[in-house]
Amino acid sequence: MRAGTRVSVLFAAIVCLVSPASSHAVDLWRDGDRFLEVSGSIRELLTVTNGTDGSRFTGSVLANGCLDPARFANCPAFDQIGDRDVWQSLARLRLKLDAGFGGGWSGQLTYDAEWRAGILDGLFAAPGAVEDSFLGLEDRLGKASGRHAQVHRIYRGWLRFERGPLQITVGRQRIPWGVGRLWNPIDRFNAIGPLAVEGDQSLGIDAVDVRWSFSGFDQLQLVYAPATRSADTRYALRYQAVIRDVDVGLMVGRFEQAFTTGFDLAGNLGDSAWRLEAVWTDPSRVVAEFGSSPRELERFWQVVASLDHNFDVGTGVYVLVEHLWDQNALGFGPGGRAGSLLPFFQAPALPISADRFGGSGVVSLVSHQTGLMLGYELSAAFSGNLLLLWDWRGESAAVVPVLTYTGWNSVELTVGLQLFAGADRSQFGAQEALGYALVEWFF
Repeated sequence: MRAGTRVSVLFAAIVCLVSPASSHAVDLWRDGDRFLEVSGSIRELLTVTNGTDGSRFTGSVLANGCLDPARFANCPAFDQIGDRDVWQSLARLRLKLDAGFGGGWSGQLTYDAEWRAGILDGLFAAPGAVEDSFLGLEDRLGKASGRHAQVHRIYRGWLRFERGPLQITVGRQRIPWGVGRLWNPIDRFNAIGPLAVEGDQSLGIDAVDVRWSFSGFDQLQLVYAPATRSADTRYALRYQAVIRDVDVGLMVGRFEQAFTTGFDLAGNLGDSAWRLEAVWTDPSRVVAEFGSSPRELERFWQVVASLDHNFDVGTGVYVLVEHLWDQNALGFGPGGRAGSLLPFFQAPALPISADRFGGSGVVSLVSHQTGLMLGYELSAAFSGNLLLLWDWRGESAAVVPVLTYTGWNSVELTVGLQLFAGADRSQFGAQEALGYALVEWFF
């Protein structure tokens, strides 16, 4: 049986197994604290933007000697950026099993099957590419091409034991750290950027997470995340507590050979909520800078501060203001470590390692960025968000309006735009406008 046929049969079996009229988990079996329940969703994401032919761009970079920092800023290859229309369709089937085994044992298994179609051979994407994870719980289904690809993975797969103050979770899981709403520099496991179209999706990490709860809200957490290369192993210790109505988090760890320590704070200021997140990183890897001699990266700070408030206007207006200071801003030109097109340096087009990012999941070109988010419920079914991002150089900005409709039973529809303005190869000026529509059916 072909791989695509096997997935189709699995899909049909799942649809028959669960009730399409309910968005809640369905009990397959339950006996006291032992249970097995199933839920799932089908998501379709369609994106339209302008893209770049990866082979033409790379060939122009090499042919014109643009790897020389003195020539890179004016490389003719940049004239090809966004030179063709690109559309992509992502269909994802997700099946989630939650289980309780009694005696403090529980587990979760979430399986994803994805079908991609459209223009998949651009500069920033490789058809059918899969992540390089420690457990290797992902693979292609069939043969990929520049127009279609199928991938399946274990999105979550963990086993947990709880006894008294002790909790141990082993497997593929989500470990969110930090308090920022747009940026989380302290999150070195699952950081999600503010422009992520699927901001609710995180591939997670294969790890051992051990937590010990003290009296009150104090908790000590130890995380060990091995990698396919021992040099990429991550491990960290985090302490969380509540001190005088302020949530406090302290972290120390080592991420991809970069020693890291930081803290996060969150509290109330009248009817508003404030947050502060700061992390200091000391990379130890020797990195070949773009056109310069290999050396260790400089130590750097990354700080996020934010304030949000719900104003009593109509159904309520949510306002968030957040600022990022990134001392590891990569810049552009002879002194830059990644140039202007950050995804280009992480794409299969060129084998340039992410070592230059210093183990951080927050990557920027400028030192200062500010974000403003507005949210409003237009009706019981419609809600809208508007995100504005700009860099303090005054060179570029991003405008991201999003509209969500939840009026259908078990179905959610989201449409959005990402619009950019600014100088070439600035923080946002190098990005192409993007429109998307996302529909998801929960069963």
